[in-house]
Amino acid sequence: MRLPRPDELNEHKEPGCVAVLSDRKYFRVGNSCIKRTLRRHEWSFDHVSPPSTFSQRWKNDAAILQYLTAHTDIPLPRLQCVFEDDGAFYHCTEFVEGVSMKELCEADKTVVKNELQQHIATLRSLRSNVPGVPSLHEAGELAQSLLCAPERVSNIWWKPTICWRPRADVKGDFVFCHNDLGQHNVIVDPATLKIKAIIDWEFGGFWPEWFDQPFWERPGPSGALEGEEDDTERCREWLITHCDEVVIPYVSTLHEKLGIVSRDDRGLTYGFPDAHPSDTASVSDDVDSTDHDLGHWEDD
Repeated sequence: MRLPRPDELNEHKEPGCVAVLSDRKYFRVGNSCIKRTLRRHEWSFDHVSPPSTFSQRWKNDAAILQYLTAHTDIPLPRLQCVFEDDGAFYHCTEFVEGVSMKELCEADKTVVKNELQQHIATLRSLRSNVPGVPSLHEAGELAQSLLCAPERVSNIWWKPTICWRPRADVKGDFVFCHNDLGQHNVIVDPATLKIKAIIDWEFGGFWPEWFDQPFWERPGPSGALEGEEDDTERCREWLITHCDEVVIPYVSTLHEKLGIVSRDDRGLTYGFPDAHPSDTASVSDDVDSTDHDLGHWEDD
């Protein structure tokens, strides 16, 4: 059976759907912003499956929104819910009016950066002697929490099905990090230049402070550009040394729960096991650029 192309999914997207990427869909319904993982019949690349970690990443995002709302005055989108349904995972927040910081002129960005640095200082004031993510239902509880490595570290070429459980003996001075704090994730009121919301916290939590790089200082992705220091291997070494790998399964479909079909029947692989990064750069570029454009939930 031929899998649909991304352009076909976008051509036939449902009312309220803003866009369809290679691994997720975005919706605006009333005052809600909704993103969900693709169900398997929507996957667009033959014999290649998207990362399975979205469910854990979005659970972490929800837990962090709850925790930071209770402990800080950082502007955030209001969490509505996260849930799974028949092979898909959903993340729902309140819609935030505004534009992304990356769309502003340099003079206006300077104003926004001054406020942003205050919020970053607030994050740095949150500390823990163990790494992890606060529980969604018990704010502040880090037991059995799973860290989701940022995409510059863990992606379709390196451990796309893995999240990380800090080992019980790991102690130290850990600070609250965002780990994807680029200009695309800062939503601003274009009239007042006040920050309306900082979004996409799925890679956040208590980490070593050096994990959180100042990508917000310039436009572009949350990863090293040419001429910048690339800390990927240092981050991977810390994860391997201090955490245990936890394989995150895909959200089960009803048929899988009933035993009508097995996951093994799909004949799909995880990520790009036999590909060189240069062979699949177009896939990553498509995901990154489109996701950043939709960070503030605008239909371009």
